[in-house]
Amino acid sequence: MNDKELRKLIGGRAKQRRLELNLNQQYVADKMDVNKSTIQRYEAGSIDNTKKLVLEGLSSALHVSVEWLKGETEEYTSDITDEKDLKIKDLFGRLESLEQENLKDEEYAFSKDLLIYMLSEYESFVGSFRSGCEKYKGSQRGKSITKVTGFDNVKEYNEVMFLREITHTINALNDIEVILRNYSKDSEDAYMQLKRLMIQPEE
Repeated sequence: MNDKELRKLIGGRAKQRRLELNLNQQYVADKMDVNKSTIQRYEAGSIDNTKKLVLEGLSSALHVSVEWLKGETEEYTSDITDEKDLKIKDLFGRLESLEQENLKDEEYAFSKDLLIYMLSEYESFVGSFRSGCEKYKGSQRGKSITKVTGFDNVKEYNEVMFLREITHTINALNDIEVILRNYSKDSEDAYMQLKRLMIQPEE
C-alpha cells in the first residue's frame, strides 16, 4: 500500500469511527489540539496522517487502536461503543482533573464526598432500575393479584411497583436537595447530614 492509499484508509476509518460515536470534527480537533480544518484534511487524506503523533492523537480521541486506523486489524480494542460511553469517560476524565482552586479544605472535602455519595447511589439505582424494568415495565405478571391488592388495572399496579423499586434513589435525591439547601445556612450541619447518609449499614 502506498502512502496515498494509507492516508485515505486512515482518514476513512477515522471518519467512520467519528460518525459511529456521533462526534463532530471540532470535538476531535479539541482533543488533538488542532484546528477543525486539520481534522477535515486528515479525514480526506489530503495531508499526512500517517505520522506517529497524528495516529496516536486520532487513536486517543476516537478510542480505537493505531493498528485499526492503519487497517492492520478489524478489532477496535475499545470499551467505548457509543456516544454515551464516550461522554461518561470524558466526564470522569474531567472530574479527575478538578482542582481545589478557591475552595477551603472543608468545602473541597464536602464536594468530593457529595460526588462519592451520588456515584454510590447511582450504582444502587442501576440495580433497582434493572429489576423494576424486568419485573414491571410492560409486564402482565401482576394481572392475577391486581384486583386482590386494590388496583384498578395491571398498568397501575406495575407503575406503583416500579416506583417502589427505585424509591431509594428518589429519597436519596431528595436528601441531596435538602443538604445543599442547608449548606449556605449551616455548612457544618449540612456536612454532618451528608456523612450520616454515607455510612453504610452493617450486613
